[in-house]
Amino acid sequence: MLDLSRKLTDKLVIDDKEYALDLSFNNVLKLFEMWRDEDVPEFVKPHFGIRILTGETLEDFTVEEMAEIFNEVFEEHISLSEVEDNHVEYDLAGNPMKTTASDEPQEKAPYDIRYDGDYIYASFLQAYGIDLFDMQGKLHWRKFNALLSGLPEGTKLMEVIKIRKWKPQKGDSAEYKEEMRRLQKDYALPYDEIEEEEEYEEEF
Repeated sequence: MLDLSRKLTDKLVIDDKEYALDLSFNNVLKLFEMWRDEDVPEFVKPHFGIRILTGETLEDFTVEEMAEIFNEVFEEHISLSEVEDNHVEYDLAGNPMKTTASDEPQEKAPYDIRYDGDYIYASFLQAYGIDLFDMQGKLHWRKFNALLSGLPEGTKLMEVIKIRKWKPQKGDSAEYKEEMRRLQKDYALPYDEIEEEEEYEEEF
């Protein structure tokens, strides 16, 4: 959650030495891309992550120490896990996870920054007049997420999310359900499985 009473403090402090963090949204997306890369050994990912964020190569730390440093930076600056009720936070691979303040398990949010880039770009331009390509290196990750969470109804991403979340209701015509199923297939994320209509109709 953005604290408007304070400036964003984008720095990493290790043994009284400060390192500036580049938390522009596109740089954080590069971090996520690196973390998902199966060709990068797991044990070096924290080192690479810190180098992406600081531009520095920190070589005087063990693998365990660097993993701890990276996890602290991730939790404080990137995952956004401190936001209150009904928010989206991110796992290390950059997957948005819908969560609440309750003890209910997390579930995947109905969008993915990797695959929904076109819809996010169009929605920012539509709602805010912001060209995200022009804002690379400028728009902070937290600001990006605040704007993403605040997208109004009628923007392309919100329309796509509504389609993905749709479930048949009693009284829907066969034609309407067929059209919505077609749209769900068109807008499905690559890893999503669309449930069979019969599973829903059992409820009615």
